[in-house]
Amino acid sequence: MVLEHGYPALSIRTLMAALEYSPMVFYRYFPNKRALLHHLWDDIYKELLASCKVELDLQKPMKGSRIQKIALKTVDFWLKYPDKYKIVYLNPDTVEDSQDKFFVDSLSVQSYLKQLLAAIDWERKTVRFRNDMSDEDILRSMAIAVQGITHSLITVSEFPWGSHKRLCILIVDIWYKGILESQ
Repeated sequence: MVLEHGYPALSIRTLMAALEYSPMVFYRYFPNKRALLHHLWDDIYKELLASCKVELDLQKPMKGSRIQKIALKTVDFWLKYPDKYKIVYLNPDTVEDSQDKFFVDSLSVQSYLKQLLAAIDWERKTVRFRNDMSDEDILRSMAIAVQGITHSLITVSEFPWGSHKRLCILIVDIWYKGILESQ
C-alpha cells in the first residue's frame, strides 16, 4: 500500500480493512503510523547489514578496498530490492514532538554507521586518504555516491544507463579515487 499510494496517503483504517482486522489491533503494536514506517525501515536496515556481513567483518582478510566493496554491496542490495529502497528513501522522516527521534538515530542505522566507520578506520591503516578528509567525511561522501547511483538507477529506470554493474563500479571507483591522497 505504501508503494502504491505513498506513505502520506496510507490510512490505518484502510490498511487494517485490507488485512481484515480492526484498527485497534494496529494500535496494540504501534502507537502511530510513523512507528510502523520506522519498524519497516528497521527490518530493511537489518537486512542491508546482513548483506554486508562479510565485508564488514574486519577479522576476515580481504583483497582490495574493503570500503569500495561495502559501497558496491550496498548498491547491489538496493538494486536487488528497489521497493525497499523506495520505502526507506522516498518517504521522508519527520519528528512529531520533542520525544521523537529521526530514524537515522535508531540503533539499526547507528550500528550500520559505526561498522562503516570502523571499516574506514581499518582501511586508513593500509591506504593514504586525503589529509583534509575525516572518517566522517569519507562516510558522508560514500553515502552520497551510493545514494546517487541507487536513486538514479531505481527512479529514472527509463534512461539508457547501460550496464548497471559497470556504471556502479565506475562511480564507486571515481568516488574512491577522490578520497585518496594524490600521488
